Amino acid sequence: MSVIPVFRPSMGDAEVEAVAETLRSGWIGLGPKTREFEEKFAKYIGVKYAVALNSCTAALHLAVNVLGIDSVEVITSPITFVSTAHAVLYNNATPVFADVQEDTLNISPADIKKKITKKTKAIIPVHYGGHPCDMDEIMKLASRHDLFVIEDAAHACGAEYKGVKAGAIGKLGCFSFHAVKNLATGDGGMITTNDEDLYKKLLKLRCVGINKDTYHRS
Repeated sequence: MSVIPVFRPSMGDAEVEAVAETLRSGWIGLGPKTREFEEKFAKYIGVKYAVALNSCTAALHLAVNVLGIDSVEVITSPITFVSTAHAVLYNNATPVFADVQEDTLNISPADIKKKITKKTKAIIPVHYGGHPCDMDEIMKLASRHDLFVIEDAAHACGAEYKGVKAGAIGKLGCFSFHAVKNLATGDGGMITTNDEDLYKKLLKLRCVGINKDTYHRS
Protein backbone atom coordinates (compact mmCIF):
# COMPACT_ATOMS: atom_id res chain seq x y z
CA MET A 1 0.00 0.00 0.00
CA SER A 2 1.35 3.43 -0.93
CA VAL A 3 1.77 5.93 1.89
CA ILE A 4 1.62 9.67 1.33
CA PRO A 5 3.72 11.42 4.00
CA VAL A 6 2.20 14.51 5.57
CA PHE A 7 5.41 16.15 6.80
CA ARG A 8 7.80 15.76 3.87
CA PRO A 9 8.03 18.97 1.82
CA SER A 10 9.62 18.88 -1.62
CA MET A 11 13.04 20.47 -1.08
CA GLY A 12 16.27 19.97 -3.00
CA ASP A 13 19.82 21.25 -3.27
CA ALA A 14 18.72 24.83 -4.01
CA GLU A 15 16.85 25.04 -0.72
CA VAL A 16 19.71 23.42 1.21
CA GLU A 17 22.18 25.92 -0.26
CA ALA A 18 19.86 28.85 0.51
CA VAL A 19 19.73 27.79 4.17
CA ALA A 20 23.51 27.33 4.24
CA GLU A 21 24.00 30.81 2.74
CA THR A 22 21.80 32.32 5.42
CA LEU A 23 23.65 30.48 8.19
CA ARG A 24 27.00 31.67 6.84
CA SER A 25 25.74 35.27 6.75
CA GLY A 26 25.17 35.33 10.51
CA TRP A 27 21.62 36.68 10.06
CA ILE A 28 19.44 33.75 11.14
CA GLY A 29 16.53 35.81 12.45
CA LEU A 30 15.23 39.06 11.02
CA GLY A 31 17.77 40.03 8.39
CA PRO A 32 18.31 40.61 4.68
CA LYS A 33 16.75 37.31 3.58
CA THR A 34 13.63 38.00 5.62
CA ARG A 35 13.33 41.45 4.09
CA GLU A 36 13.86 40.06 0.59
CA PHE A 37 11.18 37.45 1.21
CA GLU A 38 8.72 40.10 2.45
CA GLU A 39 9.27 42.32 -0.60
CA LYS A 40 8.95 39.48 -3.11
CA PHE A 41 5.94 38.00 -1.32
CA ALA A 42 4.10 41.34 -1.24
CA LYS A 43 4.73 41.75 -4.97
CA TYR A 44 3.54 38.20 -5.68
CA ILE A 45 0.33 38.61 -3.68
CA GLY A 46 -0.27 42.05 -5.17
CA VAL A 47 -0.14 44.21 -2.05
CA LYS A 48 2.10 47.01 -0.83
CA TYR A 49 3.33 45.43 2.39
CA ALA A 50 4.15 42.06 3.93
CA VAL A 51 5.36 41.32 7.46
CA ALA A 52 7.08 38.01 8.18
CA LEU A 53 6.38 36.24 11.47
CA ASN A 54 7.13 32.93 13.15
CA SER A 55 3.73 31.39 12.32
CA CYS A 56 0.28 32.01 10.93
CA THR A 57 -0.97 31.80 14.52
CA ALA A 58 1.13 34.88 15.29
CA ALA A 59 -0.09 36.51 12.08
CA LEU A 60 -3.75 36.02 13.00
CA HIS A 61 -3.08 37.16 16.57
CA LEU A 62 -1.43 40.41 15.45
CA ALA A 63 -3.95 40.99 12.67
CA VAL A 64 -6.79 41.01 15.19
CA ASN A 65 -4.75 43.02 17.67
CA VAL A 66 -3.67 45.75 15.27
CA LEU A 67 -7.30 46.46 14.33
CA GLY A 68 -8.12 47.25 17.95
CA ILE A 69 -10.65 44.45 18.23
CA ASP A 70 -11.49 44.00 21.91
CA SER A 71 -14.58 42.82 23.81
CA VAL A 72 -16.51 42.33 20.56
CA GLU A 73 -17.53 39.47 18.26
CA VAL A 74 -15.63 38.11 15.27
CA ILE A 75 -17.38 35.79 12.82
CA THR A 76 -15.31 32.93 11.44
CA SER A 77 -15.44 29.33 10.26
CA PRO A 78 -15.55 26.23 12.49
CA ILE A 79 -13.72 24.25 9.76
CA THR A 80 -10.18 25.45 10.38
CA PHE A 81 -7.16 24.97 12.63
CA VAL A 82 -7.82 26.08 16.20
CA SER A 83 -5.52 29.12 15.86
CA THR A 84 -8.18 31.02 13.91
CA ALA A 85 -10.46 31.10 16.93
CA HIS A 86 -7.55 31.36 19.40
CA ALA A 87 -6.42 34.60 17.74
CA VAL A 88 -9.81 36.10 18.54
CA LEU A 89 -9.76 34.86 22.13
CA TYR A 90 -6.18 36.09 22.68
CA ASN A 91 -7.49 39.59 21.98
CA ASN A 92 -10.36 39.44 24.47
CA ALA A 93 -12.97 39.01 21.76
CA THR A 94 -15.53 36.27 21.11
CA PRO A 95 -15.42 33.97 18.07
CA VAL A 96 -18.83 33.36 16.51
CA PHE A 97 -19.00 30.40 14.13
CA ALA A 98 -20.96 30.63 10.90
CA ASP A 99 -21.86 27.49 8.97
CA VAL A 100 -19.93 26.36 5.89
CA GLN A 101 -20.95 25.50 2.34
CA GLU A 102 -21.23 21.79 1.57
CA ASP A 103 -19.29 21.90 -1.70
CA THR A 104 -16.22 23.91 -0.60
CA LEU A 105 -16.31 23.75 3.22
CA ASN A 106 -15.82 27.52 3.08
CA ILE A 107 -17.77 29.89 5.31
CA SER A 108 -21.28 30.65 4.08
CA PRO A 109 -22.02 34.35 3.40
CA ALA A 110 -25.71 33.63 4.01
CA ASP A 111 -24.96 32.34 7.50
CA ILE A 112 -22.50 35.16 8.18
CA LYS A 113 -25.40 37.53 7.52
CA LYS A 114 -27.51 35.71 10.13
CA LYS A 115 -24.74 35.90 12.74
CA ILE A 116 -24.02 39.64 12.49
CA THR A 117 -25.02 41.58 15.61
CA LYS A 118 -24.31 45.02 17.04
CA LYS A 119 -21.23 43.50 18.68
CA THR A 120 -19.73 42.15 15.44
CA LYS A 121 -16.50 43.90 14.48
CA ALA A 122 -14.82 41.61 11.94
CA ILE A 123 -15.07 38.55 9.72
CA ILE A 124 -12.27 36.01 9.31
CA PRO A 125 -13.02 33.89 6.24
CA VAL A 126 -10.83 30.79 5.89
CA HIS A 127 -9.89 29.80 2.34
CA TYR A 128 -10.18 26.12 3.08
CA GLY A 129 -7.98 23.68 1.16
CA GLY A 130 -6.81 26.46 -1.14
CA HIS A 131 -10.33 27.26 -2.37
CA PRO A 132 -11.10 30.99 -1.98
CA CYS A 133 -14.29 31.94 -0.15
CA ASP A 134 -17.07 33.90 -1.85
CA MET A 135 -15.26 37.18 -1.24
CA ASP A 136 -17.64 39.36 -3.25
CA GLU A 137 -20.51 38.56 -0.90
CA ILE A 138 -18.32 38.68 2.20
CA MET A 139 -16.89 42.10 1.28
CA LYS A 140 -20.41 43.40 0.55
CA LEU A 141 -21.55 42.32 4.02
CA ALA A 142 -18.44 43.85 5.58
CA SER A 143 -18.99 47.15 3.79
CA ARG A 144 -22.68 47.24 4.68
CA HIS A 145 -22.02 46.65 8.38
CA ASP A 146 -18.67 48.47 8.66
CA LEU A 147 -16.69 45.31 9.49
CA PHE A 148 -13.04 44.44 9.04
CA VAL A 149 -12.14 41.40 6.94
CA ILE A 150 -9.05 39.36 7.85
CA GLU A 151 -8.36 36.60 5.32
CA ASP A 152 -7.06 33.36 6.81
CA ALA A 153 -5.08 32.25 3.76
CA ALA A 154 -3.01 29.63 5.59
CA HIS A 155 -4.10 27.04 3.01
CA ALA A 156 -4.24 29.39 0.06
CA CYS A 157 -0.86 30.82 -0.89
CA GLY A 158 -1.14 31.42 -4.64
CA ALA A 159 -4.89 30.87 -4.85
CA GLU A 160 -6.86 33.47 -6.80
CA TYR A 161 -10.37 34.83 -6.58
CA LYS A 162 -11.49 36.43 -9.86
CA GLY A 163 -7.90 37.27 -10.75
CA VAL A 164 -6.93 38.61 -7.32
CA LYS A 165 -4.65 36.63 -5.02
CA ALA A 166 -6.00 35.42 -1.70
CA GLY A 167 -4.67 37.72 1.00
CA ALA A 168 -5.06 40.84 -1.14
CA ILE A 169 -8.82 41.29 -0.81
CA GLY A 170 -9.52 41.96 2.87
CA LYS A 171 -7.92 44.52 5.18
CA LEU A 172 -5.27 41.97 6.13
CA GLY A 173 -4.23 38.54 4.90
CA CYS A 174 -2.56 35.84 7.00
CA PHE A 175 -0.39 33.04 5.61
CA SER A 176 1.33 29.90 6.90
CA PHE A 177 4.64 28.42 5.75
CA HIS A 178 4.36 25.35 7.97
CA ALA A 179 5.78 22.07 6.67
CA VAL A 180 2.39 20.82 5.43
CA LYS A 181 1.52 23.96 3.46
CA ASN A 182 2.04 24.40 -0.29
CA LEU A 183 4.82 26.93 0.35
CA ALA A 184 6.93 25.66 3.24
CA THR A 185 9.88 27.34 4.95
CA GLY A 186 10.11 24.88 7.84
CA ASP A 187 7.68 27.10 9.71
CA GLY A 188 6.69 30.73 9.61
CA GLY A 189 3.89 33.10 8.70
CA MET A 190 3.15 36.37 6.94
CA ILE A 191 0.67 39.24 7.11
CA THR A 192 -0.17 41.17 3.94
CA THR A 193 -1.87 44.57 3.71
CA ASN A 194 -2.16 47.76 1.67
CA ASP A 195 -2.56 49.91 4.78
CA GLU A 196 0.67 51.76 5.63
CA ASP A 197 -0.42 52.65 9.17
CA LEU A 198 -1.26 49.02 9.96
CA TYR A 199 2.04 47.93 8.40
CA LYS A 200 4.03 50.23 10.70
CA LYS A 201 2.10 49.03 13.75
CA LEU A 202 2.70 45.40 12.77
CA LEU A 203 6.45 45.97 12.49
CA LYS A 204 6.50 47.30 16.05
CA LEU A 205 4.29 44.53 17.42
CA ARG A 206 6.47 41.89 15.74
CA CYS A 207 9.46 43.18 17.73
CA VAL A 208 7.58 43.58 21.05
CA GLY A 209 7.34 47.35 20.63
CA ILE A 210 10.85 47.99 19.27
CA ASN A 211 10.55 50.35 16.31
CA LYS A 212 13.74 49.27 14.53
CA ASP A 213 15.01 45.67 14.38
CA THR A 214 18.65 44.61 14.81
CA TYR A 215 19.35 44.37 11.09
CA HIS A 216 18.21 47.93 10.37
CA ARG A 217 20.05 49.26 13.43
CA SER A 218 23.21 47.69 12.04
